[in-house]
Amino acid sequence: MDCKEAQQFAGDAIDGSLPNGLEEELQAHLDKCKPCRGEVVLEKLSKDMVRQNVKQIPTPRNIRSSILKSLRLEFEQLEPDQESWLASLFPLRVVTPALAAGIVTTLFFLMVSTRVDPLYQMTAHSSSNDIIHQSFANFALLQAGIMLPAMVTTVPESMGDFFRKSDLQFGVDIPKLRNCDWSGGSASECSGVKRAHLFFKIGSESVYVFEVSDDDALYGTQISLPLAAKRALAQSGWYTDPSHPDCNVILWKTEEAVCVAVSTMKKEQLLALLPTR
Repeated sequence: MDCKEAQQFAGDAIDGSLPNGLEEELQAHLDKCKPCRGEVVLEKLSKDMVRQNVKQIPTPRNIRSSILKSLRLEFEQLEPDQESWLASLFPLRVVTPALAAGIVTTLFFLMVSTRVDPLYQMTAHSSSNDIIHQSFANFALLQAGIMLPAMVTTVPESMGDFFRKSDLQFGVDIPKLRNCDWSGGSASECSGVKRAHLFFKIGSESVYVFEVSDDDALYGTQISLPLAAKRALAQSGWYTDPSHPDCNVILWKTEEAVCVAVSTMKKEQLLALLPTR
């Protein structure tokens, strides 16, 4: 199966309507094709979002009955030549149900109500396995002195050796922040996901950076990201979170990792600290 066929069958696979043979072929292709895997993940997220947040309201029976009655009266009042002309095209017994069904269908869609706030649904990250949510939680632990680095240094570059020995299986991005008083790092693993934690002290401000492999962040199932973040990282490699006025968060993607920086400093100041890529 090639990429074109994979994208063609992805929707049916997500809906569970793909024959077993094709599903196995699709899965085999996704296992070796990272771009297609990402497209399938985004499509599934979009479908799940619609299912969870769109509430369908059926057309009330009295409205449907009223529509059918009005259609019957309309056809009964047609002039003979009009009726014969219409009948020459469509028998009345066919036209009436068809038009009724069309009108009922139209009303059905007009009466569909949604609970979706598009911006919120695209940027929300309240689930416990969301890495932005986890980053804020870790930042709070850091500020409280509960989360401590495994190593501390005044030379940020020396953290590279520490992370290379930590067997994280992805290249950790170590930002070179200007005027840094000290920095620290630690590594952890949870639910099979390896994580890097970087700490930077700059005067009275603190910056915490949480990193995981891009495969885990964008295509994995153990951790999640808002749909808006996934799209922005895929398109530009950067994303800024709009949801926290008291803490600023900036995400960026390298060839191997997705990085989340959290700080109480202003977003413009934090952006200026991070090197452009």
